[in-house]
Amino acid sequence: MTIKLAAVIEPNNARHKTISSALKKAGLKVSLAREPEQLAREQLVVVGASLKSPTRTGRAVRRALPDALVFAAQRSGFKAPWADGVLPLPVSPNDLKVRLAERGQRSGPVPVSPRPGDGILDPTTNFYTFAHFKEVLFIEVKRARRYGFPLALALVGFDPLPGEIDAELHTQLMGGLALAIRRSLRDTDYPVQQPGDKVLLLMPHTDLAGSLIVARRITERVSRATLQAGDTVLPPTISVGVAAGEPGREYGFSDLIRQAQDGLSAAQASGGNRVEFVSVSDGAPSEKPGFPLP
Repeated sequence: MTIKLAAVIEPNNARHKTISSALKKAGLKVSLAREPEQLAREQLVVVGASLKSPTRTGRAVRRALPDALVFAAQRSGFKAPWADGVLPLPVSPNDLKVRLAERGQRSGPVPVSPRPGDGILDPTTNFYTFAHFKEVLFIEVKRARRYGFPLALALVGFDPLPGEIDAELHTQLMGGLALAIRRSLRDTDYPVQQPGDKVLLLMPHTDLAGSLIVARRITERVSRATLQAGDTVLPPTISVGVAAGEPGREYGFSDLIRQAQDGLSAAQASGGNRVEFVSVSDGAPSEKPGFPLP
């Protein structure tokens, strides 16, 4: 479905204007509809956070436009059950472009690009490709610093397995990791495929403690899986490096990615199957014993 016309159901005039402006910057037209009863042929409807009953309004939108895409505009939290997704506030036009592009791909098969990393989504994991998504990552970090909310980043990598990894086994590995990650993230988090079979996780509105919970959950899920390679059963494990930006501190995307890489290297050097973190303030791996798993 091609999305060209949108509506914003938001009673607060200032917030309506801000969201509408971001939609227009993302290349969309915004209709005059301000109530579900006024909807006509919009392909996207954004339900604002100022409504007294967003759930009731969202359901009314569904009745008026059953085929429309419905986003819940909110600053944080999990996806509302009546919405197709979350539109994080303040709205980033570049972020919205990617979200709409991803939604458009879901109506059919994921396109496989001639070379890995050329398309919007990686053909194996269905995660964003870094080449396409890097601008959004930079913007999310800038937004976190500007508006003073926490932001965490995790870098996930497989620990070495014995023997050679053929194409079939590689596909199983990445598919299993993608499933573990998808089950552990919120709708507002960004999984991005990195070179070398690494996965970058950007978690807005998430502090260090919250990101460690997510990282350990993914690590535990992978460690419980097994892979069949011929007559051999392999126990895959991952290591995760985590970095978090604190409100009020100066940091950039490059600082977070470097520190997450340091954490990943420290986790693998300690035997793998664990989570290590660093602080943006000191840039050194944690002196705590990390989070090894049984």
